[in-house]
Amino acid sequence: MSDLKIESTTGINDGTRILRLSGPFTLNGLFDFQAIVRPLTDPVLIIDLTDVPYMDSASVGAVMSVHTSTQRHNRKYALVGVCDRIQSMFDIIGLEGVLVTYPTLAEAQEKLRRAAPAN
Repeated sequence: MSDLKIESTTGINDGTRILRLSGPFTLNGLFDFQAIVRPLTDPVLIIDLTDVPYMDSASVGAVMSVHTSTQRHNRKYALVGVCDRIQSMFDIIGLEGVLVTYPTLAEAQEKLRRAAPAN
């Protein structure tokens, strides 16, 4: 059983899906994360990591899968609330400037709002 909790909600903009993760994001929660992420087709996906204190290499791989999948399907994504520990890991393994990150959910929604279809 995983200690990772995943909450899926809609964003303030149409076409935006927000996944709020809480707890350590490790191999134990990887399959739950993939089961939720893979069928998503929203034009914008925001993954809120504010309450994630730690990620392992398997979870970094899952985030990279989101990165490549959204690029391949012409969708947008962002990670928000990345703590210093996780950001340092991203930097060390060379993901600085590769992954789309914003400090806050509000900023990500504002910056990515043009990616979602207009009503």
